[in-house]
Amino acid sequence: MTDTVALDNETKPAARRQRYGSLQRFLLFIVVMSVAMPATLTGFLLIRENFYRTVDHDSREMANNYIELLEAGMTMPLWNIAADLGQPLIDSVSIDPAVVSIDVRAVHGESFLSYEPKEAVVGDNRIEVTRDIIYEGEKLGQVTLVYSLASAKSRAVAESRLLLTIIIIQLVFTVVLVSYFLRRRVVTPVKLLEQAAVGIAEGDLKTAIPPLSDDEFGALSLQLERMRGSLESSFTLLEERVRERTVDLVEVNQELQQTLDQLKQAQGNLVQSEKLAALGSLVAGVAHELNTPIGNGLTVASSLLDESRSLEKQMSDGLTRSALETYTSDMIEGTSLVVSSLDRASELVSSFKQVAMDRTSVQRRKFDLLAVLKETKLTVSPAFKHTPFVVDIDCNEAIMLDSYPGPLGQIVTNLLNNTLIHAFDGREQGRVQIKAGREGDDECRIEVSDNGVGIPVANVKRIFDPFFTTKLGEGGNGLGMHIVHNLVTGVLGGTIELSSVPGEGTTFIMVLPLQAPEQGESGLGTTIASS
Repeated sequence: MTDTVALDNETKPAARRQRYGSLQRFLLFIVVMSVAMPATLTGFLLIRENFYRTVDHDSREMANNYIELLEAGMTMPLWNIAADLGQPLIDSVSIDPAVVSIDVRAVHGESFLSYEPKEAVVGDNRIEVTRDIIYEGEKLGQVTLVYSLASAKSRAVAESRLLLTIIIIQLVFTVVLVSYFLRRRVVTPVKLLEQAAVGIAEGDLKTAIPPLSDDEFGALSLQLERMRGSLESSFTLLEERVRERTVDLVEVNQELQQTLDQLKQAQGNLVQSEKLAALGSLVAGVAHELNTPIGNGLTVASSLLDESRSLEKQMSDGLTRSALETYTSDMIEGTSLVVSSLDRASELVSSFKQVAMDRTSVQRRKFDLLAVLKETKLTVSPAFKHTPFVVDIDCNEAIMLDSYPGPLGQIVTNLLNNTLIHAFDGREQGRVQIKAGREGDDECRIEVSDNGVGIPVANVKRIFDPFFTTKLGEGGNGLGMHIVHNLVTGVLGGTIELSSVPGEGTTFIMVLPLQAPEQGESGLGTTIASS
């Protein structure tokens, strides 16, 4: 990690130098394209014009000067037919090495004077000029001058090289001068501003923007320094506000945590109250169901006791055979009724004992679904006893589960109690149906439906929320359906759905696996506690 940071620190200056170089090269390119290129093009045109002017125009002008001089100077020699008079002029003109030949001819074409250099001039670049020699309107002869362009070309090349050298020197000077001022007035200020910007970008708002020269960069650095000062002040103020808000948030968080702890404690108390209420309902159910067989047994036992005392009295007065037979018959019938009532009481006690064990221990075991549903119905029967509402169970097939009968019984109990509290407001009669059946090979489906008032659409999505109830203070605490949802989806590993039509009724649909998912004791205890 340290090597990487060091490598990054070494790479950043190189990257910045590359950017500065790129900027300088770009500006130089702009200068070359806008200044040097036109200057070069102009110099090229000037050199070309000077070359052709020197070679053609100047040479042709010199040849014309010579031919005019010869034309004027050969008049008298031809008039007097004295070649000696024209020879000095020929000699003076031939001094110019560019003069290739001079030929003066008389009017009839005979040679009068001529000149040709001893060494032949090599090259085809030459011009030939011919003039008639006329005196007082009469043609005396003709003079022809051949002028070489070689020396003019040499002179033009030399002048072109000199001009090219001057242009190159001028361009180099311009590039060096522009590069110097670009670096001094543009690149260096940009570099200083970037260094300060890098410090600010890294979080050091105390990095001062360096003052620059009195130009646009100077104005920019001044504005950037003002901006940096404002940012530093704002950041300092922001830090103070953040610290204050952090303190406030810590206090609010502590208050929220305390409130949450209190809510959890209240929820636990409500859950415990719910469990105690269920236990009270269970005890009431036990008392109600045991009352009949025990009462019947007590009545029969009392009758048998009265008959036994009557028989004892008859024995002292004299016992008849018919009286003994009657007593024996009544005794057999009575004891049969007592035994039957006690057996029923014993079955009820065993059943309630199993329900109580399931509710308190939350043990996993194999059980018959119909039996658990009947036992649960039995525990809530006292609540429905004095109401016009009935509970039916529809389960025609044997469904064995390897699950938790206690949570399942609590689920059904909560659903039945919820129906009793909410479903039949304003109704004089109602029916609750518990329907169970298989759902595939490894699941079962349990439906608890009623034909009550239904649930408003706005409340359907909130039914399973904790503490949501429309009967607060009237028998509802808002935890029953929340517990149902947690137990179905958690302990039993199933799903629960709600379907309700206002005015027609409500149906809770549970799909549970025949074999509940494995859970550790701690995880199971946490789930039940959170319920």
